[in-house]
Amino acid sequence: MAASKEVAKLDTSPYAIANLGTGESNTTLAEIMRENVGAGGITPFDLDRVKVPAGGGAAWEIPTLTGETDVAKAFEGIIVAWREPRSYWLKGLDEGGGGGQPPDCSSDDGERGTGTPGGECAECPLAQFGSGKEQRGQACKQMRLLFIVRENALLPIALFAPPTSIANIRKYFLRLASEGKRYSDVVTRFSLGKATSGGGIDYSKVDVNVVRVLTDAERGAVLEYSRGISGALAGVKLTQEDVQH
Repeated sequence: MAASKEVAKLDTSPYAIANLGTGESNTTLAEIMRENVGAGGITPFDLDRVKVPAGGGAAWEIPTLTGETDVAKAFEGIIVAWREPRSYWLKGLDEGGGGGQPPDCSSDDGERGTGTPGGECAECPLAQFGSGKEQRGQACKQMRLLFIVRENALLPIALFAPPTSIANIRKYFLRLASEGKRYSDVVTRFSLGKATSGGGIDYSKVDVNVVRVLTDAERGAVLEYSRGISGALAGVKLTQEDVQH
């Protein structure tokens, strides 16, 4: 009897999303969403959002179930979806722009913008480096938006990685690809490194590393989850607070 219990324990993933539809977790995300969220689904501001701290900060602030904030130097989770959206506001927050106002131009895929000026992002003057304030950065901000599920959660948190962290994350994804692994095939550790811009301004950048590769059973369940929830995540958009912090 003891051996049977031990086998059951080993077959259970510490990640709740890898246990959906199996054993004691014989339920589906659709059922949970229907009961807890209703027909409206996920709106742009429903998911907990995690941002890279300003000024070279070395700790994450992560919302918890109790409503408090967990301050940690690093956290772990599975990336289940990602995008590289762009957003442009004519007026910044410090210029009287409203934080809740939609962008003047935006793109969910970072390739074609909708609004003013709109068009192909690669050819837009606002997407060129040096078009931002004081001829630094880009006026139209591009970020890497990662949807990350932690161990005991069934819904992801949204991590908004700034332009200065995109290169790190792209290299990480490419390293995984070179090993034949999808971004959702591994548990990723997210930490913060400190850097200094050419203008002498300290900033934080996202450092990402593999904690472990998921088992075959976990990978299959997570991939199914990832494909099932991707449509619901389309409503998550950038805000001015996300790009100007």
